[in-house]
Order: sequence, then C-alpha cells, then structure tokens
Amino acid sequence: MDLHLKLGLLLTLVTSTIADVPFYVPEITFKPFPGKLTFSTFTLDEPQCIFHQYNTSTVWLVIALNSVVPNLTAANLSNPADYSSFKTNKYYHIYNRTAANYPCSDVAPNTVGMMPVGFEDNCTNVNFCNGPLTETGPYRVKFVILNNNTMVTSTRWSELISLRTGISQSILNPWPQGRSAGMIVLVVILSVLLAILLACLIAALAVGSKDICWCHTIDNEGFLVKEEEVDMGEYVLNTTYVPHNLYMTHSKRQSTRPSTVYTVFK
Repeated sequence: MDLHLKLGLLLTLVTSTIADVPFYVPEITFKPFPGKLTFSTFTLDEPQCIFHQYNTSTVWLVIALNSVVPNLTAANLSNPADYSSFKTNKYYHIYNRTAANYPCSDVAPNTVGMMPVGFEDNCTNVNFCNGPLTETGPYRVKFVILNNNTMVTSTRWSELISLRTGISQSILNPWPQGRSAGMIVLVVILSVLLAILLACLIAALAVGSKDICWCHTIDNEGFLVKEEEVDMGEYVLNTTYVPHNLYMTHSKRQSTRPSTVYTVFK
C-alpha cells in the first residue's frame, strides 16, 4: 500500500512538473530590487526548476508589444527575431540559453534569479541584443522552448507590463499652485513700484551728499569776502563784505546787497 502511494505521489509530481511550463506565467520580480521597472527596462523573476526536462532544447524569452501578441503564430515564435527588427515587427527574442542553464533554486538576494530586460546600451554588431525598450508599452513576454527552430512548448504570456512614464508637458500647470493670474500681476506691479521708490531714495541721498560737500566748502573758505576800505575824510568807511556765492546759493537768499559798517571818528 505504501509503495503504491509513493508511486502515485511521484507520478503526480512528475506530471505537475511537466505541466509547469505551459502554465507558467512570467512576471516582474517581487524582490526589493532598485530599478526593476524604469522608463526603458524591467526585470523578471527567472523561472525556477521548470525547464530541466528539456535539457537538450533552447529556451528563448520573447518580448512583444501587446498590440501584436494576438497575431503572433508558432512560426513567428519559432524563428528568433533580432532586437533590430523590433521597429517593424514589434517583437524580438533574447536570452538564448539551454534549458540546463536555468537553476532549480533562487539565490537571493543576489541578482542571480532575475532576468533584466533592456539593460544593454550598445547593440552595435550584437546579435539578439538585450537593448533598451524604445516604447512605453504595454509589453507582454513569454518563454519558448525550441528544438531545431521548432517550438516544443512555451509558457503563457505575462500580464501587461507598462514602463514608467514622465508627466506630459501639457498637463503641467504653468502657474504656481494656488495663485491666480491677478495675484501674479499685483506682485509684478508692487515690485516695479518698489524699484522706483528705491531709485528715488538713492537720488535723494546723492543730492544730500552734494549739499553736505558745499557746506564743507563754505566752512573751509569762509562766507564773507573783503572788498575794500575807502578813506572819506572825516568819515571812514570800514571794510565792506559781500556774502560768498556758495553761501547765497545754499541759503536761497535773493538779495546780494553788500553789508557795510560806518564808523565816525571825531
């Protein structure tokens, strides 16, 4: 009885293992891997222990835009397409490996066990290059097992994979958030008035500095100028003084009549 039970369990295990390939669905890795989904790349989990019964066959990963997936036939998938043909075909093959090269255990947290897509920058003269994805998608991927360009089996197509996208310029609000156009105009007007006020203040300071210089000149030179002394006999006309021109200008006086002092000698 125990022997029959063990044989039954073994048969069930083998059957489920063989059936793993057609039911396997590729997916974006769940590992906390930085950059696992970017503007031009994504990273898949590597299939674990499902290809070992096809050791003599070749496993390819097919990358395709979702729009062409319904039209892809077994003949398309059996003939590996190069990355350079993506512009016209909208699908291509990468990761040309034998089934024996896929491990049966995940080696976390290393990058082993993950399959980056779109990580090769230079695809010049490189066959089946893993070049950057040039469209935002959505993409779908699947593994196909080929033997002499004949498809033996394949996994299911993945769910839709959309790359990250930037914000469209048309969506961006050109005005600062929470501020109306009227408020912007008001701020501009106030800024102009402030600039004018500052210019007037600078001009006033300049004029005031000039007046201070004049006052220092008057103080240094004196504001009375001696003109003459005339002998008139009995009366002697003492020195006559005329205010300095700088003093007259500064004090805003209108009269320029000289000041004269008479002294009578007996």
